[in-house]
Amino acid sequence: MTHRPNASFPPVVRLAARLADARLIGAECVGLAQLFDPRGQAEDDDDFAYRTRAAAKVCARCSVRSPCATVAGELGGKAVGIWAGKVRSAPRPRGRPTTADAS
Repeated sequence: MTHRPNASFPPVVRLAARLADARLIGAECVGLAQLFDPRGQAEDDDDFAYRTRAAAKVCARCSVRSPCATVAGELGGKAVGIWAGKVRSAPRPRGRPTTADAS
């Protein structure tokens, strides 16, 4: 019998998707979190634009894009990063920025 180290990987991925939201099972972005993460503090405009375009290509071929947009809408400000091919940012805090934020 040959040992296949990743033989149990797909069921684990499906289980994780069901724990998050069953509507997202089969998403093309599984395993590509770094591509869909929110913009990093040190990430420049060109790098972010490149990553956003790459993520949009993955989303374009995804069978759960519509449910993904629905889930992102339901999550509101908690859905940050790239969801259903669109960049979603964390909501800005209300009020005036502090002195530390201004610099």
